[in-house]
Amino acid sequence: MMAKLIERLTHYLADGPDPQRPWLEPTAEQLQQRLQQLLDQVGESGVPLRDALHGTWLGHALHPAVILGPAGAWMTAAILDLTGDADGAQTAIGFGILASLPAAASGLVDWGYTEGRSRRVGLAHAALNSAALSCYTLSWLARKSGNGGLGVTLSTAGLGLMATAAYLGGEISYALGYGVNRNAWSPDVADLGDNLDDFHEIANFDDLREGQLSAAELDLGEVKIPLVLMRHDREVLALNATCSHMGGPLAEGRLVDEWCVECPWHASRFDFRDGEVTRGPAAYPQPKFETRVREGKVEARIARHPTDIADQILTSI
Repeated sequence: MMAKLIERLTHYLADGPDPQRPWLEPTAEQLQQRLQQLLDQVGESGVPLRDALHGTWLGHALHPAVILGPAGAWMTAAILDLTGDADGAQTAIGFGILASLPAAASGLVDWGYTEGRSRRVGLAHAALNSAALSCYTLSWLARKSGNGGLGVTLSTAGLGLMATAAYLGGEISYALGYGVNRNAWSPDVADLGDNLDDFHEIANFDDLREGQLSAAELDLGEVKIPLVLMRHDREVLALNATCSHMGGPLAEGRLVDEWCVECPWHASRFDFRDGEVTRGPAAYPQPKFETRVREGKVEARIARHPTDIADQILTSI
C-alpha cells in the first residue's frame, strides 16, 4: 500500500493530473536554461569544477556517492534522538547540513543535462531535498536555542522529505535510466568465449580520411556494435560509438585535440588511445577496440579492458 502511494505521488509530482500535459515541464525547462546560461557565463574556467562534480575524475558518477554524507548523518541524528543523545543528534544534523552542499552541487550539474520526465522528476527531487535541508537547518537552530522539542519535530519532518526525495532519486536512476553507463551491456572479452581472437572486417582503409571521424559496425552475429573510427597515419583507432553519458552518436561528433572525439549531444570527450574521458559530463570511459589493417581492409575485435578501480578492489580481497 505504501509503495503504491509513493508511486502515485511520484507520477503526480512529475506529470500532475494530466500526463499528456506535464505541469512541471515549463518550469523545469526554464530553470535548466538559466542554469546553462550561468554555466556558459563561467566559460572554460568552470569546466574542471563541473567535471569534478560529474565524477569524471572518479570514473563513476559522483552524486550517488556524496549523498551518503547528509543521508547517513540525518539518519544517525534520528537514532540519537531516540536514544536521548540530544547533543550528538545536533552534531549529526550540523554535519549533514554541511555535507549536503557538495551533494546538491553535484546533483545540480547532473540535472543540467536531463530532459523530459527525468528533468521533471529531478526538479521534484531537488525541491523535496531543499525542503528537507530547510527543516534540518531550522531544527539545528531550534536545538541551539534550547527548543529541543521543536528541533525534533522539524528534523522528523526533514527525514520524511528526504526519504521521499530519495525515492524520486531512485526513480531517475533505475526506472528512467539517467546516470547509467550506456555501454554497460556492450559485450566484454569474457563474454565471447572461443571467439576472442577473431578479427572482423569493419571498413576499407582507403575510405577513411585523416582527421575525420567515420562510422562502422562490428558484427558479432547476435550482437552488432556501432563504432567510431579515426585514421592516424597508417593506424586506425576505434571506440564504441554510443556515448556512455546519454547514448549520443559519437560518429556524428567532431575530432578535437588530435586524439579525442567530442559527443555531438553534450560535448563529452574521449581519448581514442584508451577510451578515457578527457572532458565531462561523461563519467564512464568508452570501450576501446583493437584494430589492424590487412590487404586494405580494417579489422577489429573487442579489446581486453585495463584493470579499473573496481577490479583492483576485487582482486585485493
